[in-house]
Amino acid sequence: MIPNRPLGIFLQLFSQSSHVSRYAVFFLLFGLPAITAAQGQFTHPPKREVRAVWLATAAGLDWPKTTNRTEQQTTLRNIVRYLHAANFNTIFFQVRARGDAYYRSHYEPWAENLTGTLGNDPGWDPLKFLLDEAHAEGIEIHAWFNVFKVRGPNPVGASSPLHISRMHPSWTVPAEGEVWLDPGIPEVRQYLLNVALDLVSQYDLDGINFDFIRYPGRTFPDDETFRRYGNGATRDDWRRGNITALVADFYARAIAQKPKLKIGSSPLGVYEPDAASGAAGSPTSVYQESESWLERGFQDYLSPQIYWDIGASRGDPDFAGLVERWQEGSGGRHIYAGIGAYKPEVLRELGRQIDVSRGAGNQGQAFFRYDNLQTLTVMENRYSTPALIPPMLWKDSIPPVPPTNLAVGEVVTNVFHLEWSPSAIARDGDRSDRYVIYRGSPLAPCIDSAANIVAIVPASTTSLLDTVRVPTGLTYYYTVTALDRTNNESAPSTIATGVVKELLALKGKLSNFTTLATSFQQGTARPILLGYRLARRAPATLEITQRGAGGKDSTIAILASGIQEQGSHVVGMGALQLPPGRYMVHLRTEGTTLEQPLTVSR
Repeated sequence: MIPNRPLGIFLQLFSQSSHVSRYAVFFLLFGLPAITAAQGQFTHPPKREVRAVWLATAAGLDWPKTTNRTEQQTTLRNIVRYLHAANFNTIFFQVRARGDAYYRSHYEPWAENLTGTLGNDPGWDPLKFLLDEAHAEGIEIHAWFNVFKVRGPNPVGASSPLHISRMHPSWTVPAEGEVWLDPGIPEVRQYLLNVALDLVSQYDLDGINFDFIRYPGRTFPDDETFRRYGNGATRDDWRRGNITALVADFYARAIAQKPKLKIGSSPLGVYEPDAASGAAGSPTSVYQESESWLERGFQDYLSPQIYWDIGASRGDPDFAGLVERWQEGSGGRHIYAGIGAYKPEVLRELGRQIDVSRGAGNQGQAFFRYDNLQTLTVMENRYSTPALIPPMLWKDSIPPVPPTNLAVGEVVTNVFHLEWSPSAIARDGDRSDRYVIYRGSPLAPCIDSAANIVAIVPASTTSLLDTVRVPTGLTYYYTVTALDRTNNESAPSTIATGVVKELLALKGKLSNFTTLATSFQQGTARPILLGYRLARRAPATLEITQRGAGGKDSTIAILASGIQEQGSHVVGMGALQLPPGRYMVHLRTEGTTLEQPLTVSR
């Protein structure tokens, strides 16, 4: 049953001249709850934010779950479709989990869980496949690259090429039950630089996300390495310098090769010592000076692993405080709050954590990991609209050229065909990568609101069929913008309009007296619009009732109530989702009641 409360959207059409249309539509929102982050509620989602998820391949945590090539490809494709439907726009795909590769590396062997054997060619390229699938949906792919941790506790077998722990065993050190490369050895850093640059050179990546780009801890056994390469520095300074040197060298080399590549990392979540929890800061505990990397221009973004709940309920660091701290130290570059969705206490408050991240000014969120987001409800409606990825203006600040010649026509009831001419090449030589289609009613859509985005399509597409499932106005206004590869957005195109013929037909049924009429969707027996006209300004109530088994009428929904202006009024019925049955529509005004039976069929 529909609760006895107003619909939430009520449309008022009135006759007056306007530069846009003869009609204007006002949205009266009834009964909306107070919106506060403290209550876990939220404002409208922002138009621009990164919505990322880590897709883990180590031990097949998220993928692959099988060694069957067809099943692997089908699963990857379904992951992309699921994330696109959930309005995510970025995937951190683990391409190097433990000194192995999920792409065609010239240095390292194919990962063993692709075929069951380390080094065996799977006969296809997972990274290339994912790039094609994701880019078709407008999703960015950042290659998630585990740096110094290269193996679990078990030794590796022979492969071609050899795993790094067999090729150069002297470079490896057992630590924390796993095998790490020694960051203090110059040849190690050069090797890692070569592996990462080889990856960048081969693939059309949007970005690269470094993980384990640090020491495992202060007790790392590197006495001999420090003796050989310390060069008079303190061990702490030397260790920090080793990590930062790799970060800086890679950024310089990679940007020289691909200036618009986004380069970031996922540092530990506590940068400065946290007195409340006793957590040590990452520059002293693991020699990871990630905040300084942003300040010195060695990285474009950080996705810190802030894998705790809000309020430090377990004596852990407080998610909310850390999010704000990371934003303060961003140096004008991007922070995507890393959220530990794998923890039950965090999963329960994902919506609130997104609110906190947005409130702190983060440019987005990243969730560890994909398997923990297998239901859309865990997002608590925070990603209810699409989001464009924020541009990195220090890389590219020149917007593309808007498309031209936008035209709109209704092809069947409530379905509009849009067509436009492609954008010209921008002054920096960039071509458009995607188009964003906006729809508004009763006025031209504000392109600053994600709620007005109808679709985001590849630049190879210059047309769209848009179905208005729940009509809310007489005239719809469309505009289209262009996005370049770095997510700069053009100015909007000219405005084009489409008129819902069904609404025109309904309005024609309303005489100048107080009248009531219903419009049904063509080819069905489902009502889509209720219209009424008031002869003069007066209090009026429009409601739907249904007679129960005992002969008593019960109110199903109150669609409008209060003082209303003279003229025509239209209410969309789609939001009601009335089940099949017989109902009665009542319009009560100034002592007069108009009634009309309403039958809803399957």
